[in-house]
Amino acid sequence: MKKTFLQIIFLFVAMVGYAQSDIHFTILKSETKGLSEDVVNALDLKLHQVFNRNSAAAADVYNVFAVSPSLSLDKVLSTDGGMVRNVSLAQGELVLIAKNIIDGAEYYSVTIPVQGEAVGNKEKAMLSMVKNIKVTAPAFTRFINTARKKIADYYANNCAFILQKAQSLYNQNRCQEAVSYLSAATANVPCYDQAAALQKQILENMDNTPEPVVVEKVVEKVVEKPVVVEKVVEKPVVVEKVVEKPVVVEKIVEKPVPAPAPAAPECEITISKNDLDFRILSCTGNPMQKRITIKAEYVNNNANISNGDIAMNVVIDDNGRELTRENMAVTSNDSSYEWVSMPARVKLKHDFYIINYDHPMETVSYLKLKVRDGIVEIRNLKVNW
Repeated sequence: MKKTFLQIIFLFVAMVGYAQSDIHFTILKSETKGLSEDVVNALDLKLHQVFNRNSAAAADVYNVFAVSPSLSLDKVLSTDGGMVRNVSLAQGELVLIAKNIIDGAEYYSVTIPVQGEAVGNKEKAMLSMVKNIKVTAPAFTRFINTARKKIADYYANNCAFILQKAQSLYNQNRCQEAVSYLSAATANVPCYDQAAALQKQILENMDNTPEPVVVEKVVEKVVEKPVVVEKVVEKPVVVEKVVEKPVVVEKIVEKPVPAPAPAAPECEITISKNDLDFRILSCTGNPMQKRITIKAEYVNNNANISNGDIAMNVVIDDNGRELTRENMAVTSNDSSYEWVSMPARVKLKHDFYIINYDHPMETVSYLKLKVRDGIVEIRNLKVNW
């Protein structure tokens, strides 16, 4: 009865479609290195309070949309607390990433400054920062609303992939996950009718047979079979250990990956400063994330300059169209500007990103970057997909 009732609910969802506000998130526990179990649990509890308050926490264990948090302690500022004690201020960052646990797609991320008292050791400082996180902070509401919109946009632009992945989940008999995966296909996306039809098909074909009842009626000799099966299942454990060996081989195979570097000279690079070296290491595209990553290496040869800014100013695609500022980033948080240290005569690396583009680019026709106080122009840069 319980399973049938859940199916009726899922069927109703499939027929009427989800609104953006119906997209809920599973809160994953932080996997940040160096965090104690107490800090991880405190952060998990705080984030559940935040998402429950914003009606965005998922109650269904099969929900595919998740938020991955990380917490870092950046610095501790010591201040004079008087005769009783010295009070130190701990400052850090809470990073939230909205993602899909089925296909790994990352929809949106935000960095929120946090602080607390650092009286004692590092763990107490981290716990104090978590305690001072305000569940009513507008930053969380903005993150949830933006993440929901990004998910809707992703589904609208990746219909074929969404349907293919949902069908794969269904074929693996992961019906509830398949329905959840299709839930963000709202009525305004091109493949809504196909998504709704697939949802209906999945729900109609869910097996309602109460298998446990059949097992109870089986003769004892038949019940003994699972014991034999368990012994047989143990054998693949040995196979899994054998499978681990290719992992080492894969790591060895990965070494040739830098091979695209020699292809960099195919593009044309112009540098406005004689005391600045710059070259492209690789240019790779990720169609799922709609992101092109350009890895570069540069050397500041001016001993009088120790830092400077990195920026992406102009991008022209293979159709001769100039992209907007929202399509350019030089940081993982999608900022198009960053101030960095540039010690003289040191090989430095930096990644540049083209994001949220509307079509796969085989070649980036033109890039205009700012490195230190120099302008770097790149023409006809091939993208490796």
